[in-house]
Amino acid sequence: MLANVTDSKEMSFVDIGETYPDKYILVKIIELDHSQGKETGLALYLSDDRYDLVEKAKTEGMLEETIVLSGEDLLPVFGGLL
Repeated sequence: MLANVTDSKEMSFVDIGETYPDKYILVKIIELDHSQGKETGLALYLSDDRYDLVEKAKTEGMLEETIVLSGEDLLPVFGGLL
């Protein structure tokens, strides 16, 4: 089930994953500069299933300007290592 994020502010991708640790997040990309290590965006929607967010991005025509991030607790880790 999708939940709309109404009070979103611009944050780094890491901060977004920490803010919503148990969800997948559809994020509008604000700045993506790998040479400077800058990845910022706005959280738009939350879901327990990443495919719901992909479908939302497709139906809204936002595939090129968005990314689906995993919350911090959803990242696969082994012994504390990514």
